[in-house]
Amino acid sequence: MVIRVGTHITTTSTNINTQSVVNERSTEQRLGSDGGRRRLSANPEPDDDTAENGGSAVNLPRPPPPRPSRWDEEESEDRQRSDRRVEERQPALTPPCTRRGGERDRRIRLAQKTEVRVASLNMNGFGSLTRGHPENKWGQMYRLMKDRRVGILMIQETHLTRERVRQLHRMFAHRILILHSEHRTAPTLKEGVAIIINKSVISTEGAKIREIVPGRAIQLEIRWRGGDTRQLLCIYAPTSEGQAERASFFDEVERTYNEDASIPKPHIMAGDFNTTEDRKDRSPQRLEPDQSREALDNLKRCLGLEQTDGWRKAHPNELAYTFQRGTGEALRMSRLDRIYVRRDTQKWMREWAIDPVGVKTDHCMVSVMMTTPNNPSTGKGRPVFPLHLLKDKKLARKMRAIAAAANEDLDRINRQGRTEIVNPQTVLASMKKQWMDTVRARERETVPKLVAEISEVRQRLNALQREGGAGNHGSMQENSELTSQLKALEAKRLKQTQDRSRAKHRAYGETPNKYWIGLHKEKKPRELIPALEIEGAASPAGEKRYEADPARMAKIARDHYNKIQEDSPEVTQGERRERDMAETLTFVKTPLTEPQSRKMAHELDRDECEDALRKAKNGTAPGVDGIQYEVWKTMHERYKEDQRHRDRKAIDVLRILTEAFKDISKHGVVKDTRFTEGWMCPIYKEKGELTLIANYRPITLLNTDYKLLTKTLAMRL
Repeated sequence: MVIRVGTHITTTSTNINTQSVVNERSTEQRLGSDGGRRRLSANPEPDDDTAENGGSAVNLPRPPPPRPSRWDEEESEDRQRSDRRVEERQPALTPPCTRRGGERDRRIRLAQKTEVRVASLNMNGFGSLTRGHPENKWGQMYRLMKDRRVGILMIQETHLTRERVRQLHRMFAHRILILHSEHRTAPTLKEGVAIIINKSVISTEGAKIREIVPGRAIQLEIRWRGGDTRQLLCIYAPTSEGQAERASFFDEVERTYNEDASIPKPHIMAGDFNTTEDRKDRSPQRLEPDQSREALDNLKRCLGLEQTDGWRKAHPNELAYTFQRGTGEALRMSRLDRIYVRRDTQKWMREWAIDPVGVKTDHCMVSVMMTTPNNPSTGKGRPVFPLHLLKDKKLARKMRAIAAAANEDLDRINRQGRTEIVNPQTVLASMKKQWMDTVRARERETVPKLVAEISEVRQRLNALQREGGAGNHGSMQENSELTSQLKALEAKRLKQTQDRSRAKHRAYGETPNKYWIGLHKEKKPRELIPALEIEGAASPAGEKRYEADPARMAKIARDHYNKIQEDSPEVTQGERRERDMAETLTFVKTPLTEPQSRKMAHELDRDECEDALRKAKNGTAPGVDGIQYEVWKTMHERYKEDQRHRDRKAIDVLRILTEAFKDISKHGVVKDTRFTEGWMCPIYKEKGELTLIANYRPITLLNTDYKLLTKTLAMRL
């Protein structure tokens, strides 16, 4: 949750006002389940940048194999169970509002993001785990999930084994969780299905799978936010065995659900069905007789799923394909990969997509953005200055021109005098706003050429699909060529990203720094506050009432923190308070010396501000304005560099800061400059009810120019 905080410099009181709210719990919670701090591993884990390439980090010791999970230990036993159930070792979940205060153990974190992208991809074989190998698909898939924020990826034709899963978990430690089912006799040669959960997007607490058909179908049960549970069924239907075998497979899945009432019906069924249901889903367009189609329809009716898949309902007239084979006259394309949803779930789905990906496979990825009725609303957050653009020369020239105009405004104010509308504080606020507007515009301009090329090819492919003209051979060829081109470009982009990651790790991965520390941190999704208890409110039955609307939740937090800062009734007021203060000061026997008094009374100067800026810590989070210390330091370094060259005009941003600080000391903070506003992040105290605002510790992120002023005053003291 985010709240605006206005703080007056000369007092200790804080006035809290409501801003656009994001029900967001800070992620600065580092306690382990035992209540103690997590220790760094003796063997550093490869981070997501190095592990994605299929090997351990450069020159890092190989981490020890993970302790076998309960799932691994019981798998052989599970194969003999009639319910065919496979569970990951996870504790049972309790909805957050039912947990009572006083518990010291860590609360279970549920699914954390407001929306989660669910995707399906036939990976066409396991590939290789060798770094840099052209068949290394797993690093590419991880990068794909990371870049596109895929929370759950259902994959088919995996050829996974327990040993291979252990290897992948070592490589991507704390980043992903892989739950799989393998072929019983030849797991490395055929079949295999798996579900990959991206831990930075969605919590894996309590995630478990049921094996519906070994190597062909598994169902994931996972907790979404707000106490919702979602069931996702991953399917890989037979292809080479023929229609009869495929129909038998669908019948077996249906029979499993009918015979075992303990298996919940899925909200989503996705995968490679190896059959089409509409002539538009094939090119050349035709609908051959297929007895498995009726079995699939029966399965959908049994599970309560829509008869038409989600992508086709959203795009009834488009022609798109997920699988292609052959070239020239022998080219054949079909939409074999699909996602079906329950009728009551359909309205919570959006952004249906078919995307060619850079992973070496003959299939495209199908995906959808999934949410639930209980997901809270969230705001857009705040813009933050992209520090990588500080080296951009075009942006540097524009920021320099804006700062030069601000200095001219200060000269004009010195000549004509300040007003409440035009003064050093408004000049500073205007300069910061122009900087942020300029950098955001420049960020949109500096799209890499490869990304722009990918976007152009994708637009051409989408336009061709919308036209619905892929039925003729010429359109088929163009569709195939654009799809192949897009896959090649995506693969090139993934390769470039991996190369940059390796270079970064080689440079920073073996020395104590922020990047190195990040290697040891377990990836966690962002945590949100789903609801807050309304103090003193109750239903007619005496039950507590809760507020889930973000704006009203912010008001509850604002009122709570304002109340904390109010004086209690016994605090003296008025003249008596002044007398008490004067009496207390008489006990101070060590007065300031004359030089100290003159120093404290002297207005702030530029040297003090420069010293405070030099000692400011890099890498800290900015406030509402989004400007970090690095921005001020970079502009100041450019000023010092320009001073060394007579042909350059040096633009001093420290002068703008200093003049604004002086104006504040004389006239107070000008309204609407947002100088003292802060970004408040409530952090759970790890005890008590999650729905009580009193159980959250408020941390406020202040603007860096405000912190520079307070740092300057503190250094003077």
